[in-house]
Amino acid sequence: MQSLLTLMTFEDSAPVAYVEGFQTGNLMDDPALVSACQTAYSLALSDALSQQESLALVRAAAEEHAHGHH
Repeated sequence: MQSLLTLMTFEDSAPVAYVEGFQTGNLMDDPALVSACQTAYSLALSDALSQQESLALVRAAAEEHAHGHH
């Protein structure tokens, strides 16, 4: 997925998804499309590192860069 995904939920209406790419944006309110976006987001989130692991990875990359290792 090469775009920005914003999932929005509301107390008094159905959820929507907004997908934005280069010079384009699309607000989706079709329940099937919103559900597909929610599923894709959940799958991506399940593959993500924890906050601590992410921070450690960024710090390690910064250290390597600072010392000229590629």
